[in-house]
Amino acid sequence: MEILKKAATWTGVALTAVCGVVLLGGGKVTSGILLIATAFVMVLPVRHRLPRGVRVALLCAVLAVVVVNVSTTELPGSSHGMVAACGDESAGTFTPTGYKFLDQLRYILGNFLAQAAPS
Repeated sequence: MEILKKAATWTGVALTAVCGVVLLGGGKVTSGILLIATAFVMVLPVRHRLPRGVRVALLCAVLAVVVVNVSTTELPGSSHGMVAACGDESAGTFTPTGYKFLDQLRYILGNFLAQAAPS
């Protein structure tokens, strides 16, 4: 059971850090920094001194701030036309699904992938 607990902890830390890197590359700097800092704090041995409830509450607070920040992402509209496509590579190929938050996450991921693509 101890091995499963450690594996789950390190998986959570790795996923938090990867999501932070994606958000940084996608243009959401505040959210990316918050998630990367949270991943570092999750690794520190000092975290065992805080009660589990406090740690969970702090993690939920950080995730709530990240969700609010992501939800403020402006999606490219059809009225932007060529102007948005010239300045933003992923805006020209973006097709909405109808779910705003999912579209915002896809748009941020598309921006990250456009920056990560080889020149």
